[in-house]
Amino acid sequence: MIDAFLKVARCWDLFLHQFRQISLLLIFVLLFSVAGSSFPRVGQADTLTAPQELKSYPQIVWNYLKVLCDFGPRYPGSPGYENTIKLIQETGLKFANEVKTQPFYSAQLSDENDRKFLNIILKFNGLEEGPPLLIGAHYDTRPFADEETNPDLKKQPILGANDGGSGTALLLGLAQWLSVHPPTQPVHLVFFDGEDYGAKGSGQILLGSIHMASLIHGSVEEEKPRGVLILDMLGDKDLEIFQENFSQRSAPDMTKELFAIAQRNNFVQFKDKSKYTIYDDHYPFAKIGVPSAVLIDMDYPHWHKLTDTLDKCSIESLSAVFSVVTQWLETQ
Repeated sequence: MIDAFLKVARCWDLFLHQFRQISLLLIFVLLFSVAGSSFPRVGQADTLTAPQELKSYPQIVWNYLKVLCDFGPRYPGSPGYENTIKLIQETGLKFANEVKTQPFYSAQLSDENDRKFLNIILKFNGLEEGPPLLIGAHYDTRPFADEETNPDLKKQPILGANDGGSGTALLLGLAQWLSVHPPTQPVHLVFFDGEDYGAKGSGQILLGSIHMASLIHGSVEEEKPRGVLILDMLGDKDLEIFQENFSQRSAPDMTKELFAIAQRNNFVQFKDKSKYTIYDDHYPFAKIGVPSAVLIDMDYPHWHKLTDTLDKCSIESLSAVFSVVTQWLETQ
C-alpha cells in the first residue's frame, strides 16, 4: 500500500514538474509575441510603436531615414516619391488624429510642364482648442544634381539623404512622439511637396509652401496658424545650425526659445548667432505675417550632389534636433 502511494506521489511530482516547464514555455512564447508585436514593419525597417522614453526616438528617426534612402531618389513622379507618400500616409493613419492631403497644380510651372503635387498634413488635435502650430519639412528630393561639376552627373537625381530625407524622418518620428505626448494646442505636421523641384533661378521652388500659404492668406484670422517651424537638412554628421535672418525677424521669440533649449542641453550643433538668409519653406508664411522660422545647416558640402547619401548623416545630429524640438513643443 505504501509502495503504491509512493509511486503515485512520484508520478504526481513528475507531472507537476513537466506542467511547470510547459507553463513557463507558454508564458515566454506569449511575452515574446506581445513584445514582437510592438516592432511592426514600416517600409523596410522596424520602428517602435508608442515608445515611452525619449531615448528610444533617435533610433526611430534614424530607421525612418534608412527607409527613405532605401526608396531611392524621391522627386515627383519617381517610384521613391510614391513610396514616400504611402509611408507618410500610413504613419499618419497609425499615429495622427487626422490625415489630410492637399493636391495642387503650381502656378510657377508652365503649361507644358504642368504637374500635380501633394502636400500631406498629419493633424494632432491637442488637449485644448486653438490655432494650430505647423511643423513642416519637404519630402521631395532634387530631380537633378546641379551642384556637380561633371555635366553628365548634373542630369542625375540625388538621393537626398540629408536634403529631403532628414526633415521627413524627423517629422515621422515626431508623429510617433505626439501620439504619446499630446500637445496642449493643435499641432499639424506638414510634408511639403515641390520644395526642390525647379532649376536654379527658375522660381519653381517652395511650391508646396507657397500653395499652402496662399490658402492661409485668404482664410479668416481664426484659421491661421499661430506659427510655423521648418526642419531642413539637419542630419549632417558635422551639423551646425545658425539662427537664420528671416527667422529672427519673423519669429524672434520662437528662434530664441529653440536656441536657448539647445544651450541648456549643451547641444553644440546649435550656434547662438546668425549667419544665413535663406528662402526656404518658412518664407512664404513669414511673408503673409505668420511667425515662421527654419532650422537648417547650409554649410553642407554635399548639397544638391549625388554624394548626399546616408553615410554623410548621423543619429547624433538627428537626436539633438529632435530633443530640442520636443522640449520646445512641451512649452507651447
